[in-house]
Amino acid sequence: MALHYVYNTPFDQLIWDVGHQAYPHKILTGRRDKIGTIRQKGGLHPFPWRGESEYDVLSVGHSSTSISAGIGIAVAAEKEGKDRRTVCVIGDGAIIQ
Repeated sequence: MALHYVYNTPFDQLIWDVGHQAYPHKILTGRRDKIGTIRQKGGLHPFPWRGESEYDVLSVGHSSTSISAGIGIAVAAEKEGKDRRTVCVIGDGAIIQ
């Protein structure tokens, strides 16, 4: 909740390292009514998915991709002159790999 309060999402971009970290994010970004459909046919993806919401900047599944992707996204925004923030939410998998 704090990330969505502090940052101007979806303009500021949140990058999730693994899918299960993003379940509260899905609830807070308009998918609350469908949260019970995760992993069901036609339901929500179990991880952030670009085609599902403008708040999902990157489609992810496995850990340890958010830091490098976030750096690339932040550099691209800077080159485009966009004054936005890119935040990577990581877990222990990203730290030890």
